[in-house]
Amino acid sequence: MTPEEHERYVRWQDYRITQHSFSINLFLSFAVASLAYAINLKFEHKPHGNIPLELTIACWGLSAAFGCVATIFKLLDFRYTARKIKDGGGFNTLMAKVCGPITWVGFWVQVIAYSYGAYLFISGAASQ
Repeated sequence: MTPEEHERYVRWQDYRITQHSFSINLFLSFAVASLAYAINLKFEHKPHGNIPLELTIACWGLSAAFGCVATIFKLLDFRYTARKIKDGGGFNTLMAKVCGPITWVGFWVQVIAYSYGAYLFISGAASQ
């Protein structure tokens, strides 16, 4: 890899990391805000169509939980990758390899759970 290619790779890697973190935080914010709104509807006993609001609350709660999991494992991935580079070691290498995929799984579960909850919520509102 030429120095120019290496510089370009490092720059795009930084963009990827930044956008991934932003996406996790965006869906986490959506999930928490939507969850608060749905719980408020539940406490006020406002009707919400044919679909039970509890299922929507469960989906958005799951999305928020997996957003937290993705954030924590992303931080652990950074920690163990830095330690692997600095100190080496089998444990740091293993943890760096494991935490990255868990972060991505957490992110996708977060996105899918939020989307399904949103679909249920909108379907319930449309059926009124």
